[in-house]
This record gives sequence, structure tokens and C-alpha cells, in this order.
Amino acid sequence: MSMKRAPQNHNRPKSFGQQEVDLTAVVPLPEGHEKLFLALYFITIPYAVGLLFLFVFIAKGNFYNFLALDIAMFAAVWGIGYEVCAAVALGVIFYKFFQFNRTVKQEQASVRAGRETELHHIHKLS
Repeated sequence: MSMKRAPQNHNRPKSFGQQEVDLTAVVPLPEGHEKLFLALYFITIPYAVGLLFLFVFIAKGNFYNFLALDIAMFAAVWGIGYEVCAAVALGVIFYKFFQFNRTVKQEQASVRAGRETELHHIHKLS
């Protein structure tokens, strides 16, 4: 009897922190203009999210109440949006972290289930 070994992927990171981060999978970054687009995203996305947050949660979806707000303070609106974006990003990171751990545990369990545990097979005494 030959023992079958599970194929090992040596390129797979051993922990969640060892994974490569690829921003092009999240936002479009044209080649050669990455820094410009990252700066634009850093300014516009939090500001737009801040405006949306003010409209939905503060003005309760009423356009007249939204116009009555002082949204001329760019820094305040951007800061609100930045905090909302940060909270969403942390939520996504934690979700991916737990998903990664669950996948690793399932792979380890499947490897353990596939092993033969008889003593003479472990020590190759046949």
C-alpha cells in the first residue's frame, strides 16, 4: 500500500499576514499613473462617502434637510467619510481573516482525515 500525500502548494502563504496585497483587484489603477489615481481616490472616495453618510443618517434622506447642513466644510465631511471607509475596510479585513483561517483549518482537517494512523504504516514497518 502506498500512502497518498496531499499536494502541497509552496506558494500559498502560511498566515494571513504573509499574503500579497494587490490594490488593482480593489480599484482600477492605470499603469504609470498609480500614484495620481491613489491620491484622487484618497480625496474623493471619503468625501463622497461622507456626503452619503450625512444625507442618509443625519438628514434622514430628506434633500431639504441635507441642503440646510453646512457641507461647505470639506475637512469635516472628508473626516466623516474617512472614518466610515476605515470601518468598512476593517470589517472586510476581519471577514477575509476569518475566511482564511477557516479555509486553512478545513485543509488541515482534510489532510488529517486522509492519513492512515495505524502504527505500522506510520513507522513503515510493513
